[in-house]
Amino acid sequence: MTVGIVVEGTYPYVTGGVSTWLHVLMSNLSDIEFHLYHLKPDSKERKPEYDIPSNVTLIKEIDIFSEVEWKLRRKAPERVVEDIFYLITMESDIVEVAEGLMKILMNVTGKNVYYLLSSKAFWNVITEVYRRFFKTKGFTEFYWMMRNLLTPFINSFQFLPEKDDIFHSVTTGYASLTAIAGKFHYGSPLIITEHGIYHREREKEILSSRFIPEEYKKMWIGFFKTISALAYRSSDFLTTLFKKNQIFQKELKADESKMSIIPNGVDVEKFDLPKEKHEGFVVGFIGRVSKIKDVKTAIKAIKVAKDDIKDLKFLVIGPKDEEEYYDECQMLVELMDLGDTVEFLGPQNVLEYYPKIDVLLLSSVSEGQPLVILEAMASGTPVVATDVGACREMVEDELGRSGFIVPPKDYIGIAKALIKLYEDKELWNEFSKNGKRVVREKYRLDQMIKRYKELYMKAFLVKKNRKAV
Repeated sequence: MTVGIVVEGTYPYVTGGVSTWLHVLMSNLSDIEFHLYHLKPDSKERKPEYDIPSNVTLIKEIDIFSEVEWKLRRKAPERVVEDIFYLITMESDIVEVAEGLMKILMNVTGKNVYYLLSSKAFWNVITEVYRRFFKTKGFTEFYWMMRNLLTPFINSFQFLPEKDDIFHSVTTGYASLTAIAGKFHYGSPLIITEHGIYHREREKEILSSRFIPEEYKKMWIGFFKTISALAYRSSDFLTTLFKKNQIFQKELKADESKMSIIPNGVDVEKFDLPKEKHEGFVVGFIGRVSKIKDVKTAIKAIKVAKDDIKDLKFLVIGPKDEEEYYDECQMLVELMDLGDTVEFLGPQNVLEYYPKIDVLLLSSVSEGQPLVILEAMASGTPVVATDVGACREMVEDELGRSGFIVPPKDYIGIAKALIKLYEDKELWNEFSKNGKRVVREKYRLDQMIKRYKELYMKAFLVKKNRKAV
């Protein structure tokens, strides 16, 4: 069995929850061969941040935002442009547009679609869209806005993978388009796994963007919703990490019969580490120093908590993916006179730090089902996290609470939670024990691996049955 994994700007070049999840998954399924297709945002060469497992026998990459010369013999007919124009301008909802788009893409898989961006048909359609909807804006700006919207979409779909038995996209974004192309071209089953809900994350980014004019934001948001709806419709199996995500999938009419929940898992024995004696009360942040992790709110909370926790230490463990944001965080530390309290340690072996951390702090504005929370719970470390993704579901489990959940951006609430855990040792011990129990019963790595292996076998049988028919 060969599984084609399609990723977007993550593994193996960027560390993080999704990348770690994928690395662990492939490493633990050594009897399955994996092909990895990496869609990247630029042509820059990067070194892998992970030791590639031996069962990953192929890695292919493409810069989806560049102008690419696709040397494909057969061309998609120019009428495709009019068909898509009709879809997006008729009064239909996003799900109907996705349905129509899926039928169009089924007929053009493996054919040259990219050339259409330079065709007369495209020019006619683009000028008509401009005349109808955007004529108050400059045409040059509009034209390049459309090119920027469509180039990665087409490149992702034109990037035809190998003839794998199964395709598995770990997002409903551009990566899903490559996986869909593989499914349509070879008839191989398609698995979609969502950690966070892609189109909702993009919507947040677009609404706060200073680079996309207000008049175009609705169009961009609708574009990403359509891709998600297309991915849901095209998939044979749709997995996610927790129940809340399924609500958003159903909003775009995902088929319930395809849906399942496979939560993240951790090696509980590996993280069952005794706490070490150390000076001070140590709060740890483990993750990328980036806007989405909202480290600034964490720093503000530390400033407030320090009034009550005199021996407070805050360790920020993780890569500096966004240099500008990292610099801003350092400036904030200086401004708040926290130089003796906050340390940016960069990437570290977290197994060496969980024994020294009293509380794990996660201040994100968006998450899926963070592995760091599960690791902390497995190590007996209480958690203070924002109410995003599956954080509440994990931390306030019916088997017992293992920490506090506060609203995003609420640095006062975070500070109060840290102070409470500092002052109440009995509560700290209760949260510590509960975390270990919850992870052992619900979030074990062996359970996760077993379920994905069963899913791959189920998909493989679907392929065999299709061949037999």
